[in-house]
Amino acid sequence: MQAGYRPEDFPRIAWRHGPLRLPLGEDVSLRIPGAMIAVQGADMRRFLEASGNEIEGRELAVAGPEDLRWFAIFSRAPAGTARRRTEWTEHFVEPDGRRSMLRTIVLPAGGELLQVEILSEEDNASLAMQESELLLRSVEAEMPRLWWWPPAAAAALAALWLLFRRRASVTRRDCGAA
Repeated sequence: MQAGYRPEDFPRIAWRHGPLRLPLGEDVSLRIPGAMIAVQGADMRRFLEASGNEIEGRELAVAGPEDLRWFAIFSRAPAGTARRRTEWTEHFVEPDGRRSMLRTIVLPAGGELLQVEILSEEDNASLAMQESELLLRSVEAEMPRLWWWPPAAAAALAALWLLFRRRASVTRRDCGAA
């Protein structure tokens, strides 16, 4: 990671300016507020490569403030990650000597599990933390459209079972009375 970039440092990247909504999964989206920018797809991969970040194939979007004093990489969480919100921070030194910080958050969002990596220079770390909270709160998860099906099927089966039991007991009573 090399923070301190500006969007104009990446002329081939088509940054999208907020407010806008980016899909991150089938039922998950990210609202990008005004004064922030985002990129997905091939432009996102070009940005990650140009900024010195490895591409793992799980990346969904990159977002940050318009001056890119920090940016967040939204990815699918690795397989086997616990389905609860967790967070950790790493400090490291860039090859050019700048001290940087990587804040990683695992974020359950509906049926999805996201990993958000927020990269900033240590000088901007507290501001990046405050501003990135707005972005983290803008992850929206919709209820899957068929969430009601399993409980409805279970209720219907229970009702049929009770109806069958009731009819069986009435039939036994009627047969015993005759």
